[in-house]
Amino acid sequence: MIYKVFLIDGDAGILILEKSFKEFNKSKNLKTELLTDFFKEVNKMIDDLQDAMTKGNRVGDTNRIISGDYSTIIMYYHSLSHVLFCSISDDDDDKEKLIEILQNCGLTFYKKHEKDLKKFRKTSEKNYFLSFIDEIDVLSVGGRGAEILPKLIIAKNVLERIKNMGIINNKELKIALECNGKKSPLRISRIFNTIESKIRESLKKLENLEIIKL
Repeated sequence: MIYKVFLIDGDAGILILEKSFKEFNKSKNLKTELLTDFFKEVNKMIDDLQDAMTKGNRVGDTNRIISGDYSTIIMYYHSLSHVLFCSISDDDDDKEKLIEILQNCGLTFYKKHEKDLKKFRKTSEKNYFLSFIDEIDVLSVGGRGAEILPKLIIAKNVLERIKNMGIINNKELKIALECNGKKSPLRISRIFNTIESKIRESLKKLENLEIIKL
């Protein structure tokens, strides 16, 4: 699940808006370290963007992913608005879906607040953007839009018969049995000590066979 979404002015590094979905479930020290690392990465990305623009290089939409032990930081720079759309989420949230959510936020925000951004950069007034908090909630499905929690949708005895017919192998059977609607592909990969991409391949096969639902 997403913990927080931030909108940050890419020109000045000023926080425009933030939306919180849940509290960090680790120690206070870890929360402080995570937020410190987050803003370090934001400042670094802004420095890189401004350096590129100073050199006359064209800066387009840009994604940056920082994976940690307990969380994932995604930063998406929307070049038309010059705004960074950032999220901090659980480490097992789907990164591609997180990027898609932030991209949709960028598109919607620019369409709705293009004129307000010009006012903001003259006055630093942020009240123009408060209504967008509800948009973030919708676009991220309440912070759960990047969760992938595969669930077994057939009976276990039927699953055994499918395995005995040779349609799936023993490893795929065990993976299917772990699909209880509460474990992400990353968590399942840790159970089997296997890289996540291999687990995703097996999950896709199981989905195509209508054994699980992703």
